[in-house]
Amino acid sequence: MKAINLLGASNMKKILFPILLLVGCGLPLLTACNTDRDDNPTLHEAETFVLETPEDNVYDLGAGQDTIVLNCVQPAYGFTAATTYSVQVSLNESFVDATEESEANYKTLSTTYTSTSIALKPEELNMVVVDLWKQANPEADAYIGAVTPVYFRLAAVITGSELGNSVSNVVKVSQVKLGEVVSTIELPEEMYLVGSSIGTAWGTWQPMVSVNGLAGEFWSMVYFDAGAEFKFGKFEQDWNGYSKIHQFKDNAGAGLSDSGDNIKVSKGGWYIVYLVAEVNGEDYQYTLSFYKPDVYVLGSTVGDWNYNEAYKFSVPEDKNGSFVSPTLTATGEVRMCIKADTDWWRLEFTLKDGATIFYRENNAVNNGWTDLGAEYSLTANPGQKISLNFTEGTGFLN
Repeated sequence: MKAINLLGASNMKKILFPILLLVGCGLPLLTACNTDRDDNPTLHEAETFVLETPEDNVYDLGAGQDTIVLNCVQPAYGFTAATTYSVQVSLNESFVDATEESEANYKTLSTTYTSTSIALKPEELNMVVVDLWKQANPEADAYIGAVTPVYFRLAAVITGSELGNSVSNVVKVSQVKLGEVVSTIELPEEMYLVGSSIGTAWGTWQPMVSVNGLAGEFWSMVYFDAGAEFKFGKFEQDWNGYSKIHQFKDNAGAGLSDSGDNIKVSKGGWYIVYLVAEVNGEDYQYTLSFYKPDVYVLGSTVGDWNYNEAYKFSVPEDKNGSFVSPTLTATGEVRMCIKADTDWWRLEFTLKDGATIFYRENNAVNNGWTDLGAEYSLTANPGQKISLNFTEGTGFLN
C-alpha cells in the first residue's frame, strides 16, 4: 500500500511482520524446490467444494434468534491450509454476479469465518435477508413474520492471501422467518478520499460532498493521474480500500482495479466519484460509481431547468485547469450542478462571495441561494461566463 509511511510505527510493525514472515517461510520453500523433493506442497486450484445442506427446520431470525449452522469440507488445495470463508445469501437458487448495468442478486455477510462449521449470526443474517426480501417484494408493507426460502453458498480463499479462490455448491433452507431489523450502527455523515493524486500524496484526506436528502451518499470531483491509486474512509486514517466495495459502477471508462487493496484508476483525467454507504449487519457495504465530469448551468441565466448539453462546462486537461461555462444568455441567479443518477438539486453548488465553491449538501435552498444569505447568491448578466477550479475550490464570473 502506498500509504505505509503515513500509518505510524505501530502500523508499520503490523505490515513488516507478515513481510518478514513470508521471507522467512519462503526461503525454505525455495531451498526445497532446488533440492527437488517430492513432498513439496503444490497448490491445486479447487474451483468448487462441498457445502452440506443444513437441518430442515423453521428458523426464526426474529424473536427466536435461531442459528443456522453451515458445514463444509475444505477446498481440495492439495494440502491443509488456513482458509477464510465468506457467506453469500440469495433468495434465488441461481447466484448472479453484479454487472455495470445491474446489481448482484445476492449479498455477502460482513462476518467471515475460518472454521468449516459456520454458525451464522441471526441479527446479521436477518438484516441481509430482509433487504433481499424487500427488493423482491417492493409492494409489500410488512416483512416481520414473513417466511421465505433462502439459498446459501460459500466463497473460500487461503487466509491472508488472494490464492485458492473457490466457490461452493448452493444449499437451500426452506423456511426462514424474518424478524424486525435492529442495527446498532448508523449511516456515516462524513466521507473522505485519500490517495496518490489527492492533495499531498497519501496525506490529504479530502472531504466528500454530502448528497442533499440522501443519507450515506457522497460525491467529489477529482483529478486522477493515469495509474493513480486511492482509498476512502468515514474519518481521517480510516483506511478502506478495494475489498470494502460491494459493487463498482464505472460509468466513465476509468478502468478501476485492485492494487494491493488500493483502488487503481488506469485512465487519467477528471471524474465524479460517487460513493454510497449502506448498513449491512454491523458493518457497512459500499457502492462506488465513477461518472464523467459533467457540470451544467441551469435556471434563469440560460432559460432551462434541465440538463442541456448547450450549457455544459468545458473540462480542463490537467489538475490545475478551470471548468468554463458557455456564455450565459440572461440576467438572474446562477444555478450549477454536476450530473449523476439523481435529482440535479441534490448535487448543486454556488460561489460564496463570488469566489469560493460552496456545496448545497443538506442546506435548505428552497427559493434560491438567498435563503442562506445574500453572500451565497451569484447573479450573472448576459455575455458572462463562469470559471471553476475544483482543485483549489474557487471560481469567478468573467
